[in-house]
Amino acid sequence: MTPDVPSPAPPDRKRASRERRKRARQQLAQALLALPNLAKLIARLAVHPKVPAREKAILAATIAYLASPLDLIPDFIPVIGEVDDIFLVALVLQRLINVAGEELVLENWDGDPAVLSSIREVLESATLVLPKRVRDILTARAAGGARPES
Repeated sequence: MTPDVPSPAPPDRKRASRERRKRARQQLAQALLALPNLAKLIARLAVHPKVPAREKAILAATIAYLASPLDLIPDFIPVIGEVDDIFLVALVLQRLINVAGEELVLENWDGDPAVLSSIREVLESATLVLPKRVRDILTARAAGGARPES
């Protein structure tokens, strides 16, 4: 009797996997190319008179938090140490864009509106992969509140 040897993946599965990787590379390239426009959008919204002072304060507090040595998950822990920072930024940007409103965001966006739409989808879905406890803590911080109790 021959031992069970896994058979190679069927061609359809390989093709689907290649296509997913190709789409992921394209989305990553698109996101990297959009970073300058995203930075300009954030800077413009941060000084825009129609954006509430609370949102500007939350953005400023997030920048201070990122620069601070105090962290929810210490940055010296490889990969995981940066995760809380990335998701906090995603939450704050999502909040800033939502509060500013579609019209104001589009008015201050230099890039393709479809790319902005993709960025918003990424920001919204990014928070869904976090464990609930971490998501609650970061959401509280993004809202300018205190850390939730255990």
